[in-house]
Amino acid sequence: MIKSDVRNYNKLNKMKRGESVLLSGIIYTARDAALKRMYEDNIFPDYLEESIIFHAGPTEKNEKGLFSCGPTTAKRMDRFLPFLFEKNLFATIGKGERDIDIHKNLGKIYFLAIGGLGSLYGSRIKSMRPVLYKELKSEALFRMEIENFPVLIGIDSKGKSIFNRRNND
Repeated sequence: MIKSDVRNYNKLNKMKRGESVLLSGIIYTARDAALKRMYEDNIFPDYLEESIIFHAGPTEKNEKGLFSCGPTTAKRMDRFLPFLFEKNLFATIGKGERDIDIHKNLGKIYFLAIGGLGSLYGSRIKSMRPVLYKELKSEALFRMEIENFPVLIGIDSKGKSIFNRRNND
């Protein structure tokens, strides 16, 4: 398993599909409702440039001070990928398959998070706060500081995917 800061673009862009990485740094969460509003309003905050969006709906801290933040099925968000990537989003994190062609054509990475690990992912969040569309609650855009956040390269920067190895080598 490779450790990497989320801003170490050269290192992350060289990683291959299926490799595992522990990400650390600042990422953002966004789900259907926030992405739809961003797209419809043509809003792409500067802080998202060269950043990573995790498709998840985090919970507030519980009485033990822990978050839960499991991935959501990312395929539903594929319709927003061209908008996000053309605005210079670096990568996304989610659960399940994504549109390989969009990633390949734009040279973008898709990190795969494992469903059912919301508590583990939550334990890797050092801080979290809503930054846009706060009224959407868990579907708001959140800024998160993560440390040793375990993901796999689902689609690498060359468009190679763990989901479709045929004609993909």
